[in-house]
Amino acid sequence: MERVDRKIIQLLSKGYRTPEISNHFIEKGIAPSSVSSVEKRIKAIKKVYGAKTLFHLAVLVTKSK
Repeated sequence: MERVDRKIIQLLSKGYRTPEISNHFIEKGIAPSSVSSVEKRIKAIKKVYGAKTLFHLAVLVTKSK
């Protein structure tokens, strides 16, 4: 898993919404930083874990640790 994906999961676990993640990435100079790009990464992460929702993703990520 890429560093950006891990950061997205970390921010999601802190309750950040997609636009907030995008703003965080813009402030830190991390790419991809557009809302659309972040949404695409979240969709890809959910696919890797087989998650249907963000809540389901959180459960699966927690179980995998």
